[in-house]
Amino acid sequence: MFIQQSDLFRDLDNRIIAQFMDQSEKITIEPGTILFREGDPATHFFVLLKGNIKLTLEEGSFVAYLVSKPGEVFGWSSLMDRPTYSATATALSETRAVRIPGEAMRRILESHPESAMRFYRRLAKTLGHRLLKTYEAVTSVSRAYTAESHGTGQILSMGTPD
Repeated sequence: MFIQQSDLFRDLDNRIIAQFMDQSEKITIEPGTILFREGDPATHFFVLLKGNIKLTLEEGSFVAYLVSKPGEVFGWSSLMDRPTYSATATALSETRAVRIPGEAMRRILESHPESAMRFYRRLAKTLGHRLLKTYEAVTSVSRAYTAESHGTGQILSMGTPD
């Protein structure tokens, strides 16, 4: 069961997994293909099988996260009643993924509350991890443009990023 490569689906009832698989399709994505853009309607949830997906914000000006491990997920907005995706997803290499309609996943999860709780807890953990990685990236960029003068307590600006 390819969908169980993701920790999100671990230990869920096999009937739920079967329902997800019935709704899913395996897709191959060519390098450079944009699966969805920030602001597009959030319609599908994805599980990476192989390859690399770059998630960017603000029309590609900031890389928010690189999805690169089999079982990692993206397109979570489709499960959270968000009307649009929060990032742009672009394939960096030939990529294989599982695509599941978000609405179908929500219906399946709503009909199995105990499994849904486990699933959404794991999803929250995943998103929390990504948020921390984003904070680290923003902080390191910020530090690259600001230097402290340890003797005087002043902060010297080295300019702003282009």
